[in-house]
Amino acid sequence: MGGDVWSTVLMFALAGGVLYFVMIRPQQRRQKEQQNLMSSLAPGSRVMLISGIIGTVKYLGDKQAIVEISPGVEMTVDKRAISPQAVEDEFEYADDDAEAGDESAPAEPQDVPVVDETVYQAPTTVVDPAPVEAPEPTDTDVTWDQPGTDKH
Repeated sequence: MGGDVWSTVLMFALAGGVLYFVMIRPQQRRQKEQQNLMSSLAPGSRVMLISGIIGTVKYLGDKQAIVEISPGVEMTVDKRAISPQAVEDEFEYADDDAEAGDESAPAEPQDVPVVDETVYQAPTTVVDPAPVEAPEPTDTDVTWDQPGTDKH
């Protein structure tokens, strides 16, 4: 009977060790990576939020950061929402596009052939239903919105 107790204790110890190496240790590693990322952040860093939004850090606080997601559009986020995943910019834009003057103006439309100039006119038939009047409340109708009733 003593052997059964020790095998049970050994089985629980082995399960605890497996639990530590499968769940707890990787979580500690991810937490350490997140702390290293937070300490390396500085204004101007390109980051991706856990929602997938990519932006540039403008200001950093203790718990929050202001991230510019497009020129002139800033959002305040919790620093924990910044993903440790590296940002690979697929598109490039210049911050001075808004100040570029004529270059930022929309391009002139090119000559596009007109396929059909017919304008669709929707039918203008209007149906005016007869108004429905609500019945007058009687003394037997007890509702919450009628003062003077028993349930008020």
